[in-house]
Amino acid sequence: MPIELENDLQKSIYQCAENPNVWNVFVELVPPDSDLTALPPFDKDTDVLLFFKLYDPKNKKIHYCGHHYMPVTAKVQELIPILNERAGFPPDTELALYEEIKPNLVEKIDNLTEPLEKVLEELMDGDIIVFQKEGDNQMYELPTCREYFKDLFHRVEVTFCDKTIPNDTGFTMELSLRMTYDQMARAVAQRLGTDPYLLQFFKCQTYKDSPGHPLKCTFEGSLKDLVSYCKPKAKKLYYQQLSIRVNELENKKQFKCIWVGPSLKEEKEIILYPNKNGTVATLLEEAKKQVELSENGSGKLRILEINSSKVSPGPREDVPLDNLNTSGTKLYRIEEIPNDELNLADDEMLVPVAHFHKDIFSTFGIPFFFKIKHGEPFPKMKERLLKKLGVQEKEFEKFKFAVVTMGKPHFIMDSPEYCMDLADFRIHPNQSTSPLRPWLGLEHVNKAPKRSRINYLEKAIKIYN
Repeated sequence: MPIELENDLQKSIYQCAENPNVWNVFVELVPPDSDLTALPPFDKDTDVLLFFKLYDPKNKKIHYCGHHYMPVTAKVQELIPILNERAGFPPDTELALYEEIKPNLVEKIDNLTEPLEKVLEELMDGDIIVFQKEGDNQMYELPTCREYFKDLFHRVEVTFCDKTIPNDTGFTMELSLRMTYDQMARAVAQRLGTDPYLLQFFKCQTYKDSPGHPLKCTFEGSLKDLVSYCKPKAKKLYYQQLSIRVNELENKKQFKCIWVGPSLKEEKEIILYPNKNGTVATLLEEAKKQVELSENGSGKLRILEINSSKVSPGPREDVPLDNLNTSGTKLYRIEEIPNDELNLADDEMLVPVAHFHKDIFSTFGIPFFFKIKHGEPFPKMKERLLKKLGVQEKEFEKFKFAVVTMGKPHFIMDSPEYCMDLADFRIHPNQSTSPLRPWLGLEHVNKAPKRSRINYLEKAIKIYN
């Protein structure tokens, strides 16, 4: 609505405004590079004030291209030379023109030979014409200003948090709710400097601020479907960076286990990705790709079950992975089979060994299997055990040894005459359907720092004054 100096100069701003809402005032100035001393005349009855915007589909940007007065009877095509000049295009450049009706709605102007008053909907001062080069822009993500304005209307801030980092504050990106999974993945991958196929995403759970089930990379919905359940001001998704492509991962089973070297000094968590329909043998083959085997070792791996710092035999190699229970306190450990344990004689047996202090239920450290020979003198067995443990001989002298059967320790007399008896380590036939296998206990003080078997990978917390 134009303000007429003659009639409106003495009126209050409130009287000039059509409603009490926020009032935007456009002040026109004489172009500084022109020779004009006054603004061109404007007839409010026959002229209309138009604003122009140029859309650049390559960079997905809108550029303001000024304003112009046109007679309402002027044909739309008369705008073309003016717009080409404003945009710096050649005079004969073909343009596509749109009328911006509201922030999320533009309509293409098809009839360029009709007058403005017939073509533009409810023609009035301040109408906006958006234009762009006519042509094949389908190579671009938002080829026309219509798609651009829709995208702009649906934009929302989304926070992405790393699932593998506790309490990660993440980073925030402005994205369109109309984005597909692929478009979102590409945007996040560009932000992280990685491949979009090396990212896996997780929806935020409705009732608690934590990641839910992973999203399939074939998800056919939009970003709106992923965050519509979130609180209005807390749009959040989780992600994790992968070592294999997400489309391959979805055909595989993620399996966390422990790897321990032959020295029994260090254990580390490894994550394997065997095929979903694979077996334990498949899992062991995957492990070979990640671990470093001994130079002169057997090259063969086995899987064991660890619970409360005690070891027991793992499942057979033909057992399907779906049958392995990875929940609870039980852990699976993979290790290289020592050469001397590959083939056992009839008078030899692999016996589980665990460390404990005072109480057999106070087990600690890294348990392991050890080969026991029937009739072997106890001192000779101790000598082999010392070599396997790699501890100081002075420290080893403080160890006490016990055969633990049915939850009771039977300490072995440290005598040269005592010989190992395999019968001590066999399961008694009269035991229940779930018998407890006898094990060799090493009783000594636990000098290692206390830490949970589950959380052994947690980093120390540093407090700075």
